[in-house]
Parts: sequence; C-alpha cells; structure tokens
Amino acid sequence: MNEEPREKKEIHTINLDEFLAASFVSREKPLRIEICKEGTQGYISVLVSTAEEDIEEDGIDFELSPCECLDFDNMQVSDFLKKPVFTSSAYEFFDFMFMFFTSLECIVDFTGNTWKVRVLRTNKI
Repeated sequence: MNEEPREKKEIHTINLDEFLAASFVSREKPLRIEICKEGTQGYISVLVSTAEEDIEEDGIDFELSPCECLDFDNMQVSDFLKKPVFTSSAYEFFDFMFMFFTSLECIVDFTGNTWKVRVLRTNKI
C-alpha cells in the first residue's frame, strides 16, 4: 500500500481558509488535518492528508458574528468536540479552539459555502 506524502506547512491562522481551499484543489475530499500552534504569535503548522471517512450530516453551527451566535453563551468548548461543526470561517473556528487546545486532529470538508469540521483528537494547553 502506498502512503501519500505528507508535508507540514507553517501558516498564519488568518490564512487558514485560503490554505484549506487550495488543499481541496489537489486532493480528494474530505481532508484529514493535524493542526497545532507554533511558538510565533498567530502561526500554526498544518499537516494535510486525504481522510478515509466522511463527516456525518448532522452537526452544530459555529459563528462568532453577534447576529448568528444567540445561543453561544450557553455552549461549552466540549460541545464542539461531540459532533460535526458547520462554520463559514475555518479561521474563526480554529482561532477559538486554540484558546483551549494546543493541537487538534480533524476531518474537514467544504460544502457549498460552509466548512464542516469534526474534531477527532485534542491536546490541551
């Protein structure tokens, strides 16, 4: 069995949406990513490969804009670990998650105009 080459990239979190979108051009969907904070402020390292599994259809919405996060005060970070998360901004979601974790392993897909993320593993701060 041939294992696909995996290359770790260091990017700034603000560029995460564009980086993931470009990754879909050259790979099959969905993607499996390992993402972790780097020492430099705002930088992360990302390791991308093709996922073997799909993400379930049901999930929860994650949006930080005031008009879209009415129930956000009632949520805990653990809510985003239990089922797939839908967000219009991978950057916003991962930036939020990095307030609690140093690294994440996830499956990521893109449907229409929405990122779908299922967190598989975390490492706490």
